[in-house]
Amino acid sequence: MGRQIILFSILLNCFTFVAQKTKNASNDNYFRPGLIKASATITTGRMLQNKANSIYLNGFLEYVVDENYSFRGEIFQFIDAKYSGSSSFTNPNYMNRIYFGGFRHFGKNNFKIATGAQMGVLMADYDHTSYERQFYVAPSFALKLGADYYVWDYFHFFANLSYVNSTIRGTQTGKHKIDEILFSAGLGFQINTEK
Repeated sequence: MGRQIILFSILLNCFTFVAQKTKNASNDNYFRPGLIKASATITTGRMLQNKANSIYLNGFLEYVVDENYSFRGEIFQFIDAKYSGSSSFTNPNYMNRIYFGGFRHFGKNNFKIATGAQMGVLMADYDHTSYERQFYVAPSFALKLGADYYVWDYFHFFANLSYVNSTIRGTQTGKHKIDEILFSAGLGFQINTEK
């Protein structure tokens, strides 16, 4: 988790440096009402209670309502995880997360910091033993901090740090908390739907 926070800080500082160097080069404001943003990237995570490092394929779709607010839906498709010997939840066949929520954006011109909260659901399917398999659905929520730098009409760079909270109940061994810290960064795409 410490490495992910350090990487997020480095990316945030790089975004700030680039934004300061290029703010005089362009007066275009690409972040405006009517903007639709989307992307897909690989997201790394750290399961807090299960001492596991996870990997997801993460995609989002976001609509900018005005200069300060947007709504965003996103999905995390579980790929794999590396568990420690003390993990209590070690063998999911899949563990997907779906979220929707609102975001508040801060910043000037084309560099934005965003904070948001999302409600969602965790869907997990895993083998209790070699002969028993069960599917679980659990409510979940996410708290997110992100940075975006808009460089053209059609794309931007982003970095996001998320805390997701979930608890699976009703397993043979009781309830399992599956909270995670997730980090993603990459190239996002956007189109403006308003003139």
